[in-house]
Amino acid sequence: MDKKRWWRKSRSWILGFFALISGFVLTILVLLGKPIGDFTKAVSDPSVYTTAFEMVEDDQRVVALLGEVQPISVFELLEGEVRYEEKSKAIMTVGIKGSKQKGKLDIIANKWNNTWHYELVRVRTKKPKKMIEVLGNE
Repeated sequence: MDKKRWWRKSRSWILGFFALISGFVLTILVLLGKPIGDFTKAVSDPSVYTTAFEMVEDDQRVVALLGEVQPISVFELLEGEVRYEEKSKAIMTVGIKGSKQKGKLDIIANKWNNTWHYELVRVRTKKPKKMIEVLGNE
């Protein structure tokens, strides 16, 4: 009998608590849904950043600043920012590592006919504060 009485008195508090927790979890999922979806797109279609990386790797100014550049891994994508606007525009900032120092790789590209066309490919470093723009119109 005490258990039934306790449940009757407490059920509104318990149900309210679960509703609050569910709302919180749903809000977090909605807020993270877009970035996670964009990250998934970047992993499933790596050509947008691998082609930009090849441009950077071939640029002698970048090699002089960073040293020999290491390929971009999934962890650099996670640490950076990946955004897709509409279905054909990618805006990314990912970490890039060289044998001398680290930096950031900024990419803005549009996809036409299954090919990425680049508006901006840029490498930035903090110490020394430098910015090298490598523009490609592939």
